[in-house]
Amino acid sequence: MSSMSENTQKCPSCTESVPLEYSVCPFCGFGLLEYELKKFAFRPSLKEVFIRLFFFFRRPFKTSEELGVATETKGANIILLLFSLFLSLRFYFVMVKAGITYSALIIGNATDPEAWSMEISLNLIFFFVSLLLIPFVIWIMYKLLFSIGTWIMAKFAAMLGSEATTKQYRTIIGYSIAPIAVGEFLGMFFTLMGPSGNVGAPEAADFATFRIFVENLYNSAPMLVFKILMIILWVVVIIYSSIALRIVGKMAWVNAFASITIPVALFVYFFYFIGLFG
Repeated sequence: MSSMSENTQKCPSCTESVPLEYSVCPFCGFGLLEYELKKFAFRPSLKEVFIRLFFFFRRPFKTSEELGVATETKGANIILLLFSLFLSLRFYFVMVKAGITYSALIIGNATDPEAWSMEISLNLIFFFVSLLLIPFVIWIMYKLLFSIGTWIMAKFAAMLGSEATTKQYRTIIGYSIAPIAVGEFLGMFFTLMGPSGNVGAPEAADFATFRIFVENLYNSAPMLVFKILMIILWVVVIIYSSIALRIVGKMAWVNAFASITIPVALFVYFFYFIGLFG
């Protein structure tokens, strides 16, 4: 067995002495960096998540080092949930702007003045569904997309020389996409500023008419401003995530920027220009 010194560490798997800068044991292949990160597993509270988020955008260089050590996915989950909530409400406002009229749901006997009856607005029910149920469906979809997408992005970054683990990468991207959640929040107001339609009752609405309205809405001036705003916010995401990846992944600036920009550019193209989900 090798003797220990100040510049070496003992591998927990084979107990051999390994230089401190090694992230993988050359004797047995044990992941030293991953092991150290698991030892310092970080489970932030809700308040700590927003504090980290604030300092990440205020002091990205210093906070990125902290994110690289104290990795977690709670921040990403919270930001994705807020994004899903705002996106769901924006879709709801699209329906409102389309002029879709919902009939009321009548419970009881409304024809008899003396009998008990209650009228519930289906539009109100649809609002609460958009507020309470649909966001979780969208959140699950985007959480799956986030998990798969960050895994692919981490592998791509590794090809360009990144030393960041997938969990570190997810922590970085999770906090970096906060501006997109803000953009979706503002998107609700841009939707309300768009032109209105008169589609009518859902059961009598023509899908082609609704599709034409949506196309006109998304081609209107407020929504074009919204698209430009989202592109600017995605640029902010690229800048901050590139800084974090440069520090945590110990990459060259060009490689860090390329490993973030290429996947994000593809995502923005499909989601905001082709319009699959954005």
